[in-house]
Amino acid sequence: MKAINNSIANSSKKINVFLVICIALMLIVFAVDLQLPLGVAGGVPYVIVVLASLWLNNYKYVISLATICTFLTLLGLYLSPPGGELWKVIGNRGLAIFAIWATAILARKWEATIKMNANLLSEKKKQLEIKKIYVATMRSSLHVTNNLLNQLKFIEMQIENNPNVDRQVIMLFREIQEEAKSLMSKLSSVETI
Repeated sequence: MKAINNSIANSSKKINVFLVICIALMLIVFAVDLQLPLGVAGGVPYVIVVLASLWLNNYKYVISLATICTFLTLLGLYLSPPGGELWKVIGNRGLAIFAIWATAILARKWEATIKMNANLLSEKKKQLEIKKIYVATMRSSLHVTNNLLNQLKFIEMQIENNPNVDRQVIMLFREIQEEAKSLMSKLSSVETI
């Protein structure tokens, strides 16, 4: 229990550190954006914040930070020093917002792909483990049955040394032995569950 609590505490500290880094990056980009004239696409560097939020391993953070970056990009439109033509200024801010959200959406797709691959790998490992257990069980059964066949061989030798045993019983015994050997051969070649 203590190990689990330590793991959760370490994970929480890690998230807090990365969150502080993302917020610091966001504030730096915002400060730079406020210094640039309106004609410059100052909101595009917010893409760095969205990419850095991937370290948090939670898409909710990505969406939250992309939303805040979008708000700061729009706020920068009103607070940045004047400059540039209005249509270019709005176009640049629109492209910056597009870049922020395209990155966030691609980050979601990337995260989903990583999780899907991890699940597939986990399932494949599980299936391989099940197959190993199955094959080991089959081989153990084969070993036990082979021991039984060897004991039957001993009985056969005893029957052959006893002239009073009915020959039909001996033939039936040998048929049973051959059928058991055939079944064991088939059992030993089974690989699928």
